[in-house]
Amino acid sequence: MSTTPQMGQQQYPSTSPYQQQPYQQQNFGQQPFGGTGMGGGTLEQLQQLGQQQPYQQLLQQMTPQQDQQAQQAQQAEQQVQQQLQQVALAAVQQLVQHVQAQALASGAANGFIDFIHPLQGQPHQIFLRINNQFRVLNNPNPQIHQQIQQAFAFGHQVVGIWDTQSPNVLRSVRIQRL
Repeated sequence: MSTTPQMGQQQYPSTSPYQQQPYQQQNFGQQPFGGTGMGGGTLEQLQQLGQQQPYQQLLQQMTPQQDQQAQQAQQAEQQVQQQLQQVALAAVQQLVQHVQAQALASGAANGFIDFIHPLQGQPHQIFLRINNQFRVLNNPNPQIHQQIQQAFAFGHQVVGIWDTQSPNVLRSVRIQRL
């Protein structure tokens, strides 16, 4: 005798929609619009739908807005490019005026003062005596420093170049070996 209870053969109703209705193949591509199905239409049906009055009006309203937005974006880009060109042109003109306003002068040096060890916090400087006036060359690199010393030692000509608006500060030095 068995003590395990046996399951009854009673059937309960199924709540699954798959078990209640047999599987049916549906052809979504041929289902007409307006039907109860969720399928999309064929390309021909979509084209026909696009030619209906309300959809045509919507398309016509959207297309000019997109064209206007594209035209506005192009106009804005052109305006920015024009402004950039104007700014660049103005900068070049100012630079040309500044360079033209600078008058350079030069003269041969007949002596120099060299501060080998400047005071702490002070720049390296070489003073050249040109036309009985001392003109300063600030922060010369070591090669220029050495070349100026050698030029005076060997009797070469040292030419200083300065801007007439600040005649005490040398812009450049040229050494001529004779």
